Amino acid sequence: MDGTSKAERLLDCSLRIFKNDENIYQGAFVEGISSKNLHEAFDHTDFLNNQYTRSEILERILHTNLENSNEFIERFVGKCDELELKTKVYLSQKDVDSNLVNQSLYNDIFLIGKDIFNKENIDKYSFASIKAMLRNTKCPVLLLSGEQQTFKNIVLLYDGSKRSFDAIKLFMYLMNDQIDENKLFLNVVVTADSATQEKSVIDYLKNYKQHFSIQRVYPENYYKDLLVLLASLDQFLLVSGVNKDEIIDDMLLHKQNSFFMNPKRSIFLG
Repeated sequence: MDGTSKAERLLDCSLRIFKNDENIYQGAFVEGISSKNLHEAFDHTDFLNNQYTRSEILERILHTNLENSNEFIERFVGKCDELELKTKVYLSQKDVDSNLVNQSLYNDIFLIGKDIFNKENIDKYSFASIKAMLRNTKCPVLLLSGEQQTFKNIVLLYDGSKRSFDAIKLFMYLMNDQIDENKLFLNVVVTADSATQEKSVIDYLKNYKQHFSIQRVYPENYYKDLLVLLASLDQFLLVSGVNKDEIIDDMLLHKQNSFFMNPKRSIFLG
């Protein structure tokens, strides 16, 4: 969460995708600190930008003992209370960088709004926290835009590795209701392992959907061919345990120019 209206829409979107009243939502807030109660955090509030860097302003507010110094957190928690959702808010550097990542071992999924990558002048601490969460979280990561309500197409990437099948299995446990609502594609990277196990994966998927498309690609071209397939789809959710680092690097390094930054392109990384 970054305290913008897009981040707030992400909660609405997630409630529609994960239709379970028993869900527990935990919020990690990066940036988005409002000017509320600034006079209690600073002796002189005029021309703050001339006195402090953006990071220093954020740090000063985060480490005061003010309640609800972040207007967005107040709205977020209030909305969750109205919806009878349990919430926990992580704020400090230790919370976000250490406790939240460690806690992810016991979470089902980590939902991150892609819009945060497009924020202008994001401070180094916030960017480092996002990067650490993406790379180190111990549960699947779902990256999507708060504007996306549906996927239309689900693309599963399988290369014969345990990690790629684990990603597919976790997706089925967490989001199998999406299989009924969307077209399903199985993209198989042809390896010695996938050649011998492909039939078992197909049989597994048929427990959830009888008819789906299968495409086979070779390792030397698989990423390029995958992007060609994805570019031909109007909307999609890519499920991958294969190329997590490639996708994260693409989004972190290229930001708004990344292939996956399109609001109609979502990613489930196992």
